[in-house]
Amino acid sequence: MRTGRRSLAAGLALLATLTGACARQTGAPRLHERTIAGPDGGIRLSLRERRPADRARCGGRIALLLEPFGVPTAEAFDVPGYSWMQDLAGAGFDAWALDMRGFGRSTRPAAMSEPPGRNPPAVRASEAVRDVAAAVAFLRKECDASRVDVIGWSWGAVVAGMYAADHPEAVRKLVLYGAMHGFDLPWMTEQFEDPARPGRLNPAMPAYQVVPPAALTGHWDMMLARVTGPAGKDLRSPEALAAVTRVFLASDPSTPIPGRVRRPMGPLADLYSIWTGRPIYDASAIRASTLLVRGDRDQFADPSFLDRLTGAAERREVVVGDATHWLLYERNRDQLLREVRTFLSEP
Repeated sequence: MRTGRRSLAAGLALLATLTGACARQTGAPRLHERTIAGPDGGIRLSLRERRPADRARCGGRIALLLEPFGVPTAEAFDVPGYSWMQDLAGAGFDAWALDMRGFGRSTRPAAMSEPPGRNPPAVRASEAVRDVAAAVAFLRKECDASRVDVIGWSWGAVVAGMYAADHPEAVRKLVLYGAMHGFDLPWMTEQFEDPARPGRLNPAMPAYQVVPPAALTGHWDMMLARVTGPAGKDLRSPEALAAVTRVFLASDPSTPIPGRVRRPMGPLADLYSIWTGRPIYDASAIRASTLLVRGDRDQFADPSFLDRLTGAAERREVVVGDATHWLLYERNRDQLLREVRTFLSEP
């Protein structure tokens, strides 16, 4: 009996040691970066991966994240101290983030090296969907995965929804965060309409814009101002703002103007249509189980989107209180992370 107790104690000690080691490994997901061929000649696509530390190669549950327009880089999901990728990897997922063409470390279209007004808006959602298809094909082969989970944020959620509608065989579950589909947002669209023909996109919209961090923080500040009372005072920390700003400024490694980055205007051309009540894809064609997440103060997100997911195997929506379009970097971010982990972990 005495021997049995010692054996049990030794076994528990060994288990505690192994559990602690696993926890440390899971808490420090490995970072890997890959560059793959895009679907069109000359296009190279950058992929960022965070996998559990104890996993030697990619595999298991694959989650692919698609970047927003506001922070135009895959690293938007891996901001130090606010990394969604590390959270997913810590839960056992193999988390990947894609830079679509014109974003982050992927190829810039030729039009983005010419004067902005010389070409029409660069990088439309239809082109980005082809980039996603190339990335998913790579992941399915490289990681031996039959299907992947797709997570899109903001304009990335537009692309994610389009891809899921076109490729139901490749998507296991779909998460759309701060998503848009088709509703009226006149205070955003008026600045992009044709002055001669209100209600139409301005034909003079340039191929790209060169913007400072204020292009991000201006709208963020505006939405934060709508959160009244004590919650609005500390929803975003100074550390979060500084970390996101650094990632924003690093999103264009070959920027022509220090302190500013190039962003393709194709996404805004698509959003003009969406924000004037004209969807650019059929949401009822989505077959995957779908989770919508948005902040209650997110003016960019479509509040009527859930009703259009009539073909989804399952559909649900979570509205996080005291949160904006940039919830990922705000005080209530844990609810976003927890809801998505739970949804993706369910059978």
